[in-house]
Amino acid sequence: MGNTGLPTGFWLEEFAAPYFVFRDAGIELTLASPKGGQPPLDPKSDLPENQTLAMARFKKDAAAQKALANTLKLADVKAEDFDTVFYPGGHGPMWDLAESPTSVALLEAFYNSGKPIALVCHSPGVLRHVTYQGAPLVKGKHVAGFTNGEEEEMQLTKVVPFLVEDELLRLGAIYEKMANWQPFSVTDGRLITGQNPASSTSAAQALLKLMTVAESDSSMNSVQIEHKSYEMPPRDGISVAHFLTVADIDRSLRFYETVFGGRALSRGDSKGAPGYIQIANTWLLVNVGGGPTPDKPSVTLSVLADPDKISSFMNIRVADIQACYKLWKSRGAEFITEPIPKYGETRCYIRDPDGYIIEVGQSTDLTYG
Repeated sequence: MGNTGLPTGFWLEEFAAPYFVFRDAGIELTLASPKGGQPPLDPKSDLPENQTLAMARFKKDAAAQKALANTLKLADVKAEDFDTVFYPGGHGPMWDLAESPTSVALLEAFYNSGKPIALVCHSPGVLRHVTYQGAPLVKGKHVAGFTNGEEEEMQLTKVVPFLVEDELLRLGAIYEKMANWQPFSVTDGRLITGQNPASSTSAAQALLKLMTVAESDSSMNSVQIEHKSYEMPPRDGISVAHFLTVADIDRSLRFYETVFGGRALSRGDSKGAPGYIQIANTWLLVNVGGGPTPDKPSVTLSVLADPDKISSFMNIRVADIQACYKLWKSRGAEFITEPIPKYGETRCYIRDPDGYIIEVGQSTDLTYG
């Protein structure tokens, strides 16, 4: 572990918990490590205070122990032979896998071929040199990983070669976290990341769910046109959001977080920017309303006393608003305004044939999260 003279390696819970999640689901597993054979275990992970049910099960399972003692060499593993890859953490990966050209090439091969990848705890730091379409793979993506606060509690802030949280932020990721040591994992398209050892199970379950959905889709009467990940703000194409007029932005965000498992990306600000919340592949813009305005002369948004009436309009967020403006105008769209700067975005407004307003926006200074 750096210059300390102390041994390190993978964290046992982060191997054992995912291993049994996958094995219990009938998944065919292959274990690999940089040098092959028995990979080094971080001795701290096996201290009495760190014991878990998955670890206890592993110690009674001869087949699991044999598999771990005979890992393949990472250089002998090819992405085309597998459906996905899961990286356990521990401090060890920060010194070897994070700087391994073999690991970088393997992760890029999985992701470039449309396959999901999952990493937990310190292993999201292994993505520091991994790129996708010429940019850091994590840029603009929602990710989790070992927090600065957790590293500080481990008293290793000055020992590790880099801090996972800081590195992910440096690479342009949208970093998310819970309180120290709480289980938390994030799925963004084909990238799954977990915060800490307690997140190993949820990250593995998320990957299993993603694989199950993909397998189900491929067995149905469908045609796969392309691999596409919808994001807000979009890096390619468009994403659709729904505008909700509410009495209290924070109250509504808490409701959608609690009831539907939504993820608050922004809680708005005093200048009038709305709150943003993601639910599955849908984004809600939560605002206290207003109007009419010159760009929406026929729209007044307010919370209505009658529960059988609604007050909302359609939103489309785009990667290139000028290109969309030209394209849709050429197709006959009636624009109320040309693209104009507003609330950290560039926006324009379309009126459809029935008079409904469609707001189109491209993020400029506005951030989500």
